[in-house]
Order: sequence, then structure tokens, then C-alpha cells
Amino acid sequence: MKTNEKKGNQKLPRYNHYVPRFILDNFANSGMLSILDKRTQKQFKLAPYRAMGEKDFNNVRIGEHILSFEEKFSYLEDLAAPVISRVLQQKSLTSLSPMDQATLNMFVVVQYLRSKRRRLDHAAVVTEIKKRWPDADINPLKETMVDEEFEKFFSLNFAFSKLEELASALVPKHSFLMIKDCKEELYISDNPMVMHNSKQYGPYGNIGLAVPRVEIYYPLSREMVLGYMCPLSMKETEEAHVSADNQVNSLFSRMFMSPRGLSVTDRLAIEKSRAEIQRARSYYAMIKNEKVVPINSDNLLFLNSLQVLSSARYLACHTDNFAFAIKAISERPHWKEGLGVKIS
Repeated sequence: MKTNEKKGNQKLPRYNHYVPRFILDNFANSGMLSILDKRTQKQFKLAPYRAMGEKDFNNVRIGEHILSFEEKFSYLEDLAAPVISRVLQQKSLTSLSPMDQATLNMFVVVQYLRSKRRRLDHAAVVTEIKKRWPDADINPLKETMVDEEFEKFFSLNFAFSKLEELASALVPKHSFLMIKDCKEELYISDNPMVMHNSKQYGPYGNIGLAVPRVEIYYPLSREMVLGYMCPLSMKETEEAHVSADNQVNSLFSRMFMSPRGLSVTDRLAIEKSRAEIQRARSYYAMIKNEKVVPINSDNLLFLNSLQVLSSARYLACHTDNFAFAIKAISERPHWKEGLGVKIS
């Protein structure tokens, strides 16, 4: 971390990104990003160095000085950038060393912790605490930091103190690369690391780095997305494939041995079921063995939905093709505010 004391001509960076600039560069078109403000639905263009960030987002004012966490983020970005560049060039994760994979895991977790959505969630919790317990001493350093700066300091300090612990949650997960194989545009947002879980766990929620069956996605470029699959989900997928095979074979045996025999319609229905099972097996095999799968139009719709829902405010893509996002927001107005923390 740095303070605002200069070393030679070096100055503290005042404009801090939520999303690393080198990632945003991968979505730019002739040096410009197409941006959608999902609250106002206004569209505009920005250079990556001016997008997805704000002044002093990672800098904390302490009295007359500024404590900057930006250098820590920059250090991790510098480690991850060549690894990600190699992944994009080779379109594969198979050449990654254990250290490369660990660097990638750390990078993804940092993106989760540094996002605008995360900061807004923390602020919402603090606001609720103040509302319920007005006399609570939330800021023990009020002589040197105003409440807003202390909240920022607490959030940033927490991010780095828990970094190793949170990154360890990705170690047992299976990483894979998704490569676009359709014409539609892939979105990135101010909260690019998104999660999905088809399993519900009641009031405790189903989203979190270590939550069973959670899926994690991070767009690396306009063509590729890094994914993580839970080992429990992989085990259940394999069991489901075996079960489906057994059910189809059992159905075939019962129909074949019945008095009326196996009709042409029955045979076609069984072959269709077997073909669907085989497609699912092939897709899963690509994830498990090759660690690369295509992004078709349905996959892309799913990934873009997560970016729209999870973002705090801004979406970006290579061109100004935000038709899906605008339609989704018009049909689901609550998506304008995003998927923030729920306090009851």
C-alpha cells in the first residue's frame, strides 16, 4: 500500500477500476467500449482506461493523507495478465502449471472482492446496523477517518485479509474454458465474476464461493469465459447420465418384450432419448477431459443474464448490441438494481 507521499515523479493512481483495464481491453472495438447504464438505459462509449471505475475507489483518506490499496490490486493483475494472455492465445487451460492455476484462482477471487456490487453490499449492511442500533460504534477511528472512509478501509482490508482463505475454495473446483461459437455479443459488467446455483438452500442462500454445486463464470474476453464447476455437481452429473442410460435401456426391454412389440414410433422415441443423453455426455466430457466447451446462443443468453442481474449498474460489450439487456430489464425491472445483499 502507498500513501500520497511522492517518490520521484510517481503519483498515486486516483482513478481506480472495478474491472482490470487489461480485461476491458479484450472487449474494446477500435479502442472503445460500448457501455449500457442499466438504470437509465443510456448507451455511450468509453476508452477502457476510463470505464468501470471511479475516483479513489481503492484509496482511503486518513486525515491529510491517502492510503492506497491500488498497488496491491495492480500487483495481482501483473501476475495474472500473462497467464490469461496465454490462455487466450492457446484457447486452452491444459498447459497451465499448478502455479498458473493458483494465480488464476487468486485473480478471480480478487475480482469478486473488489467489485462495485461487493462495496454496495457492505454499505447496505452498515446502513442497516446504524438503523437498528443507532448507538453502535462502527467507526473506532473517527478521529482520523470519516465513517465513509472507514467503511471503505474495512472493506478493502477485509478483502486482502481473507484472500488466501477464499481462494482456497476454488482449489477443489474444476476449471474450464468456454469459447464463443455464435454471433451474439458477450457482456461484461462492473461485477464480472458471477455465480449460479440451481440448488436452493433455504434462507441461507445458494450463492457463495464455497457453497455446494455453485457455478462460477468470469469473462476473459469477448470470445472466452473462464468457468468453475463444483466436484459434487460433476459427480451428480455422471450419476445422472448412468441413471438415464439405465432408464432408456429398461424402457427398450419392456417395449421389446411386450405383446405388441416395438413400433417404429417407439424405436424413434428411444433413439431420440439416447441421442440427447449422448449429447449431454459429450458436452460433459469436454468440460472434464478437454476443459474446453463451446458457447452456443443458449449458453451465451445464460451468461449474459448473469452479468445483467449481478451488475451494480454498468454493462459493456464489443459493439452496442444491448437489445437482450434492455429487453430483460424491461421485463424484470428489479434487475436494474442488481442482485444485492438481502437484509431481513
